[in-house]
Amino acid sequence: MAVNYIYYEQPLNELVRTCLRLEYLSGLLDYYLEPPKAGAAHAALATLLDILQILDRPDIKTKFIAEFRRYVENFQQFKDNPNVNNRSLNLALNELHHLIELLQPKYGKFAHEAREHCFISNVRQYFLTPGGTCNADLPQYHYWLNLSPEKQQTYLKCWLADLEEPYKAVNLLLKLARDSTRESKLVAENGFYQKNLPPERFCPLVRVGLERNSLVYPVMSLGRHRLVIHFYTASIENKPQQAKENISFILMD
Repeated sequence: MAVNYIYYEQPLNELVRTCLRLEYLSGLLDYYLEPPKAGAAHAALATLLDILQILDRPDIKTKFIAEFRRYVENFQQFKDNPNVNNRSLNLALNELHHLIELLQPKYGKFAHEAREHCFISNVRQYFLTPGGTCNADLPQYHYWLNLSPEKQQTYLKCWLADLEEPYKAVNLLLKLARDSTRESKLVAENGFYQKNLPPERFCPLVRVGLERNSLVYPVMSLGRHRLVIHFYTASIENKPQQAKENISFILMD
């Protein structure tokens, strides 16, 4: 019987952290939208606004391009390596070059059309105030909430279409980061593990896998030269305490 694991991830740079947040929010949107659910429209729109808030940075495209070029330079080193599948390598390089070209000529922020849509721009500020979207403050939004789930989904999918470009970049970057990790089965003695990282380390992400029935969770501290992991008892009612027993886990770095 296959062991079921929960994976915890720790990014090395802010762009990968941003991508993890965007991936998480995309998963929430999928849950709210498929299939259409009565009462899910508010949560879906709030999630969309969170995504737009994250993407509301003028430098994020530049950061994606720089990171993709870094992968191109790294992959180029393996082109003549007999132990590397050249077909897979060329496919990865082609995908990277395609996204660099897609992002390069376009100035401004991601998802401009969705952000500037009259309805979105009108309701966005009210979501910042607790209870600010009640019908007394925002009757237009109250009208929208009372449309059928199918009509609400039509509007939401129209706005979400503007996210296709950034999510291509997000999905590729996270795939490359995760595929760059190497798996090791380890033991944290007394709930503690640390590892020195080689200076030439390329992967910008660390993953820790624990069996789903484990009663602990990891808290990671990741710098350019060292990884430190403390495992804590998984209690919701009590203050977290560091585990005292030895913890078996999977490290992907």
